[in-house]
Amino acid sequence: MRMLLAPLMVVLVAAHAWAGDGSRGFRNADLTGNYSWLAQGSAVVSGTHIAFLVVVIGTVFSDGQGTMQGTGTVNPGGPASGLTPGQPVSLSITYEVEADGTGQWFAAANPSDLPSVVGSGAMVIGSHDEVHVVSTQPDRVIYTTVKKQHPPSRGFSNATLRGAWAFTCHGALVTATGAPPTPVIVPVAVMGRMTNDGHGTFSAAVTATTNGVVTQENFTGVNDVSRDGIVSATATSTEPLLANLSGVVDNRHEFRAITTDPGRVVSCAFTAQGRPDEDHD
Repeated sequence: MRMLLAPLMVVLVAAHAWAGDGSRGFRNADLTGNYSWLAQGSAVVSGTHIAFLVVVIGTVFSDGQGTMQGTGTVNPGGPASGLTPGQPVSLSITYEVEADGTGQWFAAANPSDLPSVVGSGAMVIGSHDEVHVVSTQPDRVIYTTVKKQHPPSRGFSNATLRGAWAFTCHGALVTATGAPPTPVIVPVAVMGRMTNDGHGTFSAAVTATTNGVVTQENFTGVNDVSRDGIVSATATSTEPLLANLSGVVDNRHEFRAITTDPGRVVSCAFTAQGRPDEDHD
């Protein structure tokens, strides 16, 4: 089974360093520690001309010596992808960083691992905490953003999400028809405000446009945040547009997530309202 998602992640390469002052070039050692990553785009089903949308989110650890390993959660846009919504994927790669901040990575997945993120990719550093990656595979169009994690001194927890958050989401509602399955794609965009009690309960009010049809929705839900920043959230209201989310916390005022609902290939970005930049003091 051929895994989609090439770029996935990756290349985080050198995200931890900032050589913008020209004092030195970038190097492999500049990439050390824990990073979050979000990949989104489309990939062609092997042996066909059918392309499905896909989103993936996860974490990766880099040893600073040219090796990274991590895991993620995928939501593909259709059954012919060979993947299922919420399925875990793994990443095991070697990488090389050039002095100018560009780089590339090479898949090195163990066949006994979870389904792997394979292929090749190119990257460029956007800042000392963020890297932009694009797949160089001919059968996929996937863009990945990688961000350095900045946990509180005691690690992430439900308390990390306490307060009010603004968020935006975009992606598509996807159904598959015919044999082989051909995707029917309906674009969707969402914006809203979420409040969280810091104990695993939240409420949200959203405005959504689905193929140009605007709706408003209020819902409540529950969430859990692990020490390493992995977020799982479920809306408990009746038939919410986005019922289940899997995400990663970047720092105390930012986290990203994807839906894991079948037929909803959507990514979201959450930003805490009115909080000082405590992570970079």
